[in-house]
Amino acid sequence: NRIRSCVVNREEYISPELEQELTEVEYPIHFLDFETVSPAIPLYPDTRPYQAIPFQWSDHILSEEGDLDHFSYLSKKDTDPREDFAETLLETLGDRGTVFTYSTYERRVVTELAEYVPQKSGQLLATLDRFKDLQALIKRHFYNASFHGSFSLKSVLPALVSSMSYDDLFIQEGTHASLQYLEMLDSETPSEGKKKTAEALLAYCSQDTLAMVKIREALLRRL
Repeated sequence: NRIRSCVVNREEYISPELEQELTEVEYPIHFLDFETVSPAIPLYPDTRPYQAIPFQWSDHILSEEGDLDHFSYLSKKDTDPREDFAETLLETLGDRGTVFTYSTYERRVVTELAEYVPQKSGQLLATLDRFKDLQALIKRHFYNASFHGSFSLKSVLPALVSSMSYDDLFIQEGTHASLQYLEMLDSETPSEGKKKTAEALLAYCSQDTLAMVKIREALLRRL
């Protein structure tokens, strides 16, 4: 058992295929993360109970020269954000570059978006050919005993990038992000509260995509 061996021998497992998986990419490389809300009572027409409605994305873009840019979107109005989300997402992804995500969740959201925004369906589905799941790649080709059996971003990041942490962020995980988003939309929430929540949401989602950039860097350094 690979995990047991790493724990007992206090060593990392690195498969021979890891380098190819990390470097077989097209530039610019995108590191993409979504936040969604799944209310029990639908907020908007054409949505069903517990349907994941995407309201935010973050995209860190790495050029071949090593420059890193960041773009983000956050819906701040209490209206169905999906059309806006789709348009801004296509704008940031453009038509080239590998897109790293951390799980298959973003792929599922884009597939659902394509159904809701038929005029952008072809473009949205075309982006999926560029997607690469960083979590799946790590599960197959790498292990560090500090993961403690978990491949979640919050377990992998501190093991590989000790300088990065979520500790100083107000929002530290996705469920809290969803609840804060609903609070930001609430008409009872004062404008200063809305502003602070928006900043916290942007900081959290941005941390997720920067974490992916740093994890890939850390893995490349081990090769």
